[in-house]
Amino acid sequence: MILIAVIFFIITKSKKTNETQEAKDEKKGVAKTDIESFGVSIDTKAELSKSDYSVLMSTESAMMSSWMIAPSTSAMKDLRFEDLLKAPAELLGRGKFSSMYKVIFEGRSDLVLKRIKDWSISSEEFRRRMENISQVQHPNILPPLAFYSSMDEKLVVYEYQQNGSLSRLLNGAQSGQMFDWNTRLSAAAGIAEGLAFIHKELHSHRISHGNLKALNVLMDKNMDPCISEYGLMVVDNEPLPSIDLRKGSKPVDHDRGRADAPFKADVYNFGLILLELLTGKLQQNNGFDLARWVHSVVAEQWTGEVFDKQLFAEGASEERMVNLLQVALKCTSSSPEARPSISQVAGMISTIKEEDERSIVSEGLSQIDVIS
Repeated sequence: MILIAVIFFIITKSKKTNETQEAKDEKKGVAKTDIESFGVSIDTKAELSKSDYSVLMSTESAMMSSWMIAPSTSAMKDLRFEDLLKAPAELLGRGKFSSMYKVIFEGRSDLVLKRIKDWSISSEEFRRRMENISQVQHPNILPPLAFYSSMDEKLVVYEYQQNGSLSRLLNGAQSGQMFDWNTRLSAAAGIAEGLAFIHKELHSHRISHGNLKALNVLMDKNMDPCISEYGLMVVDNEPLPSIDLRKGSKPVDHDRGRADAPFKADVYNFGLILLELLTGKLQQNNGFDLARWVHSVVAEQWTGEVFDKQLFAEGASEERMVNLLQVALKCTSSSPEARPSISQVAGMISTIKEEDERSIVSEGLSQIDVIS
């Protein structure tokens, strides 16, 4: 546990002489602003890198004008910016361009604070983006509660989900913990439904998730999946398909292709999540390409080899696992145009889930008949 001031660096214009002096101060480790004057305390014993906090260089009113609370949220009620600055926070993880903290409060729900660095979009574009995202309400989408933006840093606040991520469940399954077929299928259906809804609502704004993965799918208090960190990364467009010049072929709509590319990338990443759920293997940054491996195994007609052995042990239906695998293979097609829309995917998974539920009811009735 660390007591950390989440303080954000707002760059202001200054004279060249001041810039030179600031550079000298930085080398000496001197902060021009006394942050203690803002009621902020820092635990000097905590092993924090210098990048974990910035020197405050603007007035409190300027900070407040950049601090936006999303509408229709009770979790942020009466919470002031300075309350967030003073609260104890625990570092949950750090990536190349961002850090994640759990912010702890007495008498109210804990929050998660996502700090993003070096994102080139303007503060105004970021504000519009977050406002659009916060207006999309769905049980399987974790909305931003508040956000802050300066030239160098962006901050997004979410409600803390104590049951952790889908990735944690998958890791637990690898260690022998129970993560059964019904739970996996329900998670797949919930993620697909949430993603389909937000894609529909934000397609006109061209806001995709951009970084969908099991680590960004959190489990709420009812163990239902919630997609978090939506829209916090702008993805590069995938290469456009080559133009088919054969007689009678339809012209390619390049503008639409560019607009759809980030959403097709989300579909691909959702397909990877399906493959993780089915195989029990994790997509990792160690050179192992899960999608390529599964496609190659299926091509050799060894489909049964891809499934997590734990699913067979519990008696999961191989037929429905194969059906879900077919959906995953479509999502992870190397051709973006060949991938279905996420709304189509949600429909396919819903059908598989309904078949699975009917099968459970049927088996239950059969057992009752046998007993009677």
